[in-house]
Amino acid sequence: MILRRITDAFRNQDWFTVAVETLIVVLGVFLGLQVNNWNAARMERQTGEQLVQRLHEELTLSLAQEQTCVERMEQYFTDARDTYESLRSGEPGEGGEAAFRQQFAQIGPWTDLCIIRSTLDDLHAGRIALVRDEEIKRIILQFHDDLEGTDTSIANLGGVHMQAMQEMYREIDYDWKGENRRLVSSFDEISDNTAAVRSLGTTTFIFSTVLQYHRRANNELQAVHQALAEYLGDNAGGEGR
Repeated sequence: MILRRITDAFRNQDWFTVAVETLIVVLGVFLGLQVNNWNAARMERQTGEQLVQRLHEELTLSLAQEQTCVERMEQYFTDARDTYESLRSGEPGEGGEAAFRQQFAQIGPWTDLCIIRSTLDDLHAGRIALVRDEEIKRIILQFHDDLEGTDTSIANLGGVHMQAMQEMYREIDYDWKGENRRLVSSFDEISDNTAAVRSLGTTTFIFSTVLQYHRRANNELQAVHQALAEYLGDNAGGEGR
């Protein structure tokens, strides 16, 4: 209809009608494009908010997981430290040699960070652009980078830890039959073995360092979780920032 009216106006040289009808067409196209842009922007805002919400939910689960891992790592470190100090003092400590053997046989593992990363990695891979709040963006990206750095640092300690444990296994006799290894060497034999004590000292230091990494990551996890909670609370039921 509009095209016909414009054609008729041209034939009749009705330039006012041509201008009006052309303006109507241009405005219609512009408004259509603008509505599409508004819808796209609204969808992006919603997706960004959903990603932040999902990250907050994952970090809520991570709080409990990482706290458990911190406590486990604290126990690993305590066992290694107490055993190492007993060997250096020449006294097996409380519980005698039987308790020392049990504690010594448990030395070995450690725990990596226990923080869920799926949404965090998704955001870091590019979807962070959907999050509108610049401060929240900065917090999320910094948290990701800090965790990556901590993972690298812990992994670098892995080789040193493995070397120390292998040296200790060479110096000390174990019975590997059954599900759990059993210490064969006596307390005095281990205490007099300089290489074994040195390896245990290295392991104790590594456990202490890994424990500090866990504590630092746990503190940052709590801070980021709180920041996201405040952000989501401020934007709940409203248009957001």
